[in-house]
Amino acid sequence: MGMTKTHWMLCLGDDLSAARGSVLTFFRKSILLFYDAIEAVESGSWSAETDMFWVEIEKGLAANRLVLQGFLDDLRAEGCRDLNDLTSLPVGYPSKVLHLVAHMVDGFIGIDSVFYNMEEDSHWLSDGLRATIRKTPARYWLVRVEASFMSEATAAFIHITKS
Repeated sequence: MGMTKTHWMLCLGDDLSAARGSVLTFFRKSILLFYDAIEAVESGSWSAETDMFWVEIEKGLAANRLVLQGFLDDLRAEGCRDLNDLTSLPVGYPSKVLHLVAHMVDGFIGIDSVFYNMEEDSHWLSDGLRATIRKTPARYWLVRVEASFMSEATAAFIHITKS
């Protein structure tokens, strides 16, 4: 049995069908994230014209903050207390966690991404885009994606494990 991952993707679209198509194209073109199966699910996808859009956006942002905090906690556990410690960060698990922190901050989507903002290539939502969405909500969508790996071996390969 494999592993399933849920992502919520913020994107533009004239309607849900167009938004779902945009999300699927994004994943097909991704050079960083590969799944055996991807479905842009209608249920749990929301237009910015609904209250649930904002509820789910906030949940996704909070989840991303927890993921990032977990990575930072792992770095602290490995002895990284401040930026100067990065010069002597051991190769292996600690340096891989630092790499994941950079991806969460710089916007490269990964397996650990919960919410992803396709419009800004970001795990976050800028105040400017938030204001734009509130002014013109009709074309903004939050699309739920169910993605899966068919085998445990594939799923295990993409996860960093502490050895």
